[in-house]
Amino acid sequence: MEKHINCALLFLASLLLFLQGASVSAANAADVVAPAEVVAAAPAQPNLNDKIKVFTVATEPTDGYRRYIRSAQVYDIEVQTLGLGEEWQGGDMKGLGGGYKINLLRKAVQELKDAEDTIILFTDSYDVVFTAPLTEILEKFKESGAKVLFSAEKYCWPDKSLADSYPAVGPKESRYLNSGAFIGYAPQVVELLKEEIEDTGDDQLYYTKIFLDEAKRAKLNIKLDTQSRLFQSLNGAQNDVKLEVDLDSNQGVLQNIDFLTTPAIIHGNGPSKINLNAYSNYLAKTFSGVCTFCQEYPLELNEQELPIITLAVIVNQPVPFLDMFLAGIEKLNYPKKSMHLFMYSNAELHDELVQSYVKNQGKSYASVKYILSTDGLTESQGRQLALDKAKQKNSDYIFYVDGDAHIEDSEVLRELLRMNKQFVAPVFSKYHELWSNFWGALSETGYYARSHDYVDIVKRSLM
Repeated sequence: MEKHINCALLFLASLLLFLQGASVSAANAADVVAPAEVVAAAPAQPNLNDKIKVFTVATEPTDGYRRYIRSAQVYDIEVQTLGLGEEWQGGDMKGLGGGYKINLLRKAVQELKDAEDTIILFTDSYDVVFTAPLTEILEKFKESGAKVLFSAEKYCWPDKSLADSYPAVGPKESRYLNSGAFIGYAPQVVELLKEEIEDTGDDQLYYTKIFLDEAKRAKLNIKLDTQSRLFQSLNGAQNDVKLEVDLDSNQGVLQNIDFLTTPAIIHGNGPSKINLNAYSNYLAKTFSGVCTFCQEYPLELNEQELPIITLAVIVNQPVPFLDMFLAGIEKLNYPKKSMHLFMYSNAELHDELVQSYVKNQGKSYASVKYILSTDGLTESQGRQLALDKAKQKNSDYIFYVDGDAHIEDSEVLRELLRMNKQFVAPVFSKYHELWSNFWGALSETGYYARSHDYVDIVKRSLM
């Protein structure tokens, strides 16, 4: 394989998975700063950070949060993160929940209740990306004529029975309120947040009920961005948007082709997060012939305190040249005292070779565990057991390598670690074929779907 590694999220064959303390901590996550030589500065814009106060909520500095902060910094947007490092109190966000966000925001903006010229912008963070500076955000907001403007989406959630209560909209417009992003003048936003809600209550339902109350809607002059002029919610809108990338300017734009708008804030709400992941590879100056984002926030390896790795070798079926595969594993440039070895064989043909490797090389590793075909574990059980063992050993990362993924670059593990991602893998492809371990998209049923950039990535036209 080539030494240059594409850092999109990839599927199996070889996968490094972050487990615990080797990435940015909650204590310093708010100070995430992208290297100046990687992120091109946006053109000079008036500084509106004193006029527009931007808030988000994040309790953990996930990759999604870091992507969000990075996009804000690209456009010189200052964000106040609420709840960072605290325990999440907002319930299970797979269903109802999120009232905690409202309660944190209410407390943060209370002092602005009389600041008539101040504007408050709230967005989610884990699944949101900025694509424009505050000047453009302000212009789009003022064009709406609203005092409070909410993002809109295609689906009425979480209470479908309220769908018919919404005002009618034009063809192809998004009719329903989405709470993942809104902007408004400070006095109106403070008034909007006045009603109490439990931390585990649902934030979208909270705002929906206020919007559907005609008297409150009129008093606060609340509107929905039904044509995605400022906000773009992606769930249910995959066919409404088109990605355009100018490689000369390193500027990607997501256009709403129904209304020919270029939203400034993109939200991968609900199951559309995977769509945001794909688009964000090109938005907010993340791509310039190569993936600039992949080169940011590198992990500096301290040779005296290297991350602890569980090396999980998975041989699920008979494969040719397993002895050569194991020779590649042996040549990995990483101290075995910092590695726990887990080997899984589901092929009787290879059991003896696995046992031989453990016997001859096992003593060099911090610990060894192996499973043979005679133990009767399925592949999924074997992979799960590897992960369980990694947690038991307090490993920082688990490095899965399948028996048919030969490693020719002895530095590959270190290269993956330096990328400092929660999930990262090298691209494996068949010579002169389009098959690879890279899944650029998923179908609605959760299986492989070809992404717009799949061929270019597999052919290494995009890196």
